[in-house]
Amino acid sequence: MFGRSRHQQDRAGGAEASAPEEDHLPTLQEEDAIWSTPGPRTPDEVDTSSGYVDMGSLLIPAVPGMQLRTQVAQDKRTVLRALVVLGASGIQISVAAAPRSGGVWDEVREQIRSGMESDGATVVPTTTRYGEELLADMLVTLPDGSRATSRMRVIGREGPRWFARIDVLGPAAQTPEAGAEVEKVIDRLVIVRDDLPRARLDLLPLHVPEGAVEVPDV
Repeated sequence: MFGRSRHQQDRAGGAEASAPEEDHLPTLQEEDAIWSTPGPRTPDEVDTSSGYVDMGSLLIPAVPGMQLRTQVAQDKRTVLRALVVLGASGIQISVAAAPRSGGVWDEVREQIRSGMESDGATVVPTTTRYGEELLADMLVTLPDGSRATSRMRVIGREGPRWFARIDVLGPAAQTPEAGAEVEKVIDRLVIVRDDLPRARLDLLPLHVPEGAVEVPDV
């Protein structure tokens, strides 16, 4: 999940939902000081009583026009990650337990880099407002059989006893300007860490949001 590339994951099915119709969606143009610092957030920082899609350990701002997809494990119950689609770009999110002492991202980042490079990707470490992240050009096969590259940003964020891997896909990964709107969504994500003792990097429980529909296995 965290130390392997996407191509090395188990086969999984998924579900898909549109953003709910809310009268009070979160305003991504707010100028409050909190939004100038990188997310995700904890529940005590943000009012999530409306305008959020509840997936259990992950709350996602319900941006108009977004599509929300989930990838589930072979048991058809365990949700591995969520994918927020905004136009031609996407944000793929997975969340796990982490120690209070932190340091998970420093270790996992090198594992992710190694896995991607073994799949033929070119990976460049870079520093952004989220700290150290990876910029990867992944090899892909086009419908006509030709080969091309697809860029992806891999962001790791740590909070109180949680770790989030956030992959930015599509045009939003190309330049800071293109990724500005996607970053507003990332900064408004909320991670809900329960009080149960959990092993390091155990996935935090996610559930398919209400109103989701099944999509074919991938």
